[in-house]
Amino acid sequence: MGKGIITAASISGSLDAKNIVMDVLTQANAMSGISRLFNVVPVPELTTTVPIQKPGTISEDVEEFETTEIKGGEFFNVDFSLKKDRVKLAASDEAGFKSKKGDPLALQKVATAAELAGILDKKCVTALQTTPQTGAAAGVWSTVTNSPIRDFAKAVAAIRPFKADFCVMPSAVHEAYLNTNAILSLGTGAPQVLEGAVGTVPVFNLPIFVDDNATAKTVTVGSAAGMGAVIGNGPVKVREWDAPNEGAKIYQMDVFRQVKAPIFKTDAGLNKAVYQLTAVIA
Repeated sequence: MGKGIITAASISGSLDAKNIVMDVLTQANAMSGISRLFNVVPVPELTTTVPIQKPGTISEDVEEFETTEIKGGEFFNVDFSLKKDRVKLAASDEAGFKSKKGDPLALQKVATAAELAGILDKKCVTALQTTPQTGAAAGVWSTVTNSPIRDFAKAVAAIRPFKADFCVMPSAVHEAYLNTNAILSLGTGAPQVLEGAVGTVPVFNLPIFVDDNATAKTVTVGSAAGMGAVIGNGPVKVREWDAPNEGAKIYQMDVFRQVKAPIFKTDAGLNKAVYQLTAVIA
């Protein structure tokens, strides 16, 4: 597994269409938010089964000649079955004639990239909220004297041994979070490298992603390093045709992808690398 975007080799279509699609996908990758955190699995045939090995068991302070049992380390499978996100771009005859030295699709490509990035972020947030571990906040953050820090401490502890490395919350929760006395006194922080985040949670240095696809009144804390979710990237199919009735050239691209979670599960079948705080605001 690795991180990255779909390459030209994954795109079927004419060279002109491939160039247009690569422009869109490259910009979409740059505009992505929480989805940039997760590992990517290539799924060129749309369906695949990925074997993943569970962590082995560590025996502590083993004495000389002491025998230890072999536990864990067994494999389990993660199944992918990709569906497509479809994009259509249209370049009118007039645009083609008027832009001999420019790109008539430039603005459409930027807007399309933003939408594709938003859709993938939405898929990631949805997957993270599928079967997380959950627990209610100690007190609603709408009351400014209640501290979010103790709630984050509970969430961070719940997903150990995985290290929490992100959180996601809707706008209303983020507003309440910023107005609590604890955060006003500690500061909101600013990620040095991670793009797409709006700040960091003090003490835990968790990048904050604000996404209104997140369930209302919740905060989701997770570990991307612990595979809280995994993205399956498939091929991209491009079609182009002349539409005489519209007086335009149409480009259609089908982008196949899927986000899977949970990967590692607790004994109760919940996502071992994700914890969702509920009832954080009134």
